[in-house]
Amino acid sequence: MIRADDRDRLKHLDEVAGRTLRSALAMADPADLDVLAAGLRGAPLPVDKAASILPGEWSCRMLKLGRNLPLVVYQPFRCRIGGDGSFRKLTGSQRIIGQIGMLEGHQTYIGTGFIAGDEPVPYGKLPQQVDPAAIPQRVPEVGVVEVVSPTEARILLPLPVLESDLNLLLLRR
Repeated sequence: MIRADDRDRLKHLDEVAGRTLRSALAMADPADLDVLAAGLRGAPLPVDKAASILPGEWSCRMLKLGRNLPLVVYQPFRCRIGGDGSFRKLTGSQRIIGQIGMLEGHQTYIGTGFIAGDEPVPYGKLPQQVDPAAIPQRVPEVGVVEVVSPTEARILLPLPVLESDLNLLLLRR
């Protein structure tokens, strides 16, 4: 189950990625650009191979592109993907929890963003109208999952509710 506005955000991924990447390439710090380039390197594996690679512990690194800054690169965090596709960002002040599954031929992440210390609600129980200024802060998160190798994957989250125009979560083991 995916909300109509979240499905629309996914449809704009290529447009948003092109715009934010151009801005990052023009204005971002060279060291941050190296992290971005490494994270986007490699073609995604076919979905049937990718699904079996995902379960396990990952080091994950959030990159935020667009809106106020061309590129912000965060330090690595810990993430976990279950054999059932469950996903959880375990460390950092901004967390996400949700599910990875198939949607329209793509591996897709659908979940909830929340602040550490808060008890998140499942994506399906989020209110239809989300107020990002509300406390506790709980927002829908959607993205396309691309597995590049047994040790590298990424989740591209277009038009997040908070802070940026594109979030890129890089997964490494």
